[in-house]
Amino acid sequence: MAREIATATDRGIRAARSQVSQDFDDAVAQLEKNGDAARLMHSHMVRELLETSYQDGLSGDDVSDVLTRAVASASRWDAPVDPDAVAAVLLGALGVGEQSGVNGAVAQSIPLVKIISAAILVTADLVADAEVDHEPYITRAVGEIRRDQTIEIP
Repeated sequence: MAREIATATDRGIRAARSQVSQDFDDAVAQLEKNGDAARLMHSHMVRELLETSYQDGLSGDDVSDVLTRAVASASRWDAPVDPDAVAAVLLGALGVGEQSGVNGAVAQSIPLVKIISAAILVTADLVADAEVDHEPYITRAVGEIRRDQTIEIP
């Protein structure tokens, strides 16, 4: 399953960066099959990319800029983007949505396909803005999930 998610995530990011709607839609549909696992992996990636891009700290204005950029970029090629889903992806990656009943409720009311689509769009935007290769981020996210699943919690 991890390989399928990683491959589909790679295809989705490449499609978003090259603005190929059909490839993007296909990747999102593939990711939706393992939605919860994909969401976890994407959360790790977005968090690490935010840390890469904002090494001196992340402000509310920075988060707003990422949201605006991701939505504007997706709108230019008519990608299916929901600003609420983009906000939920960013807040979830920062751990805000998990702790707040309001944000958690909003994220749960957004269809999974919109969350997955938003996560790919945010990731593609952060990769482009930081001018980094996305593949190492995929590899590290898979490794982090694998590590989390093998640690015994007392």
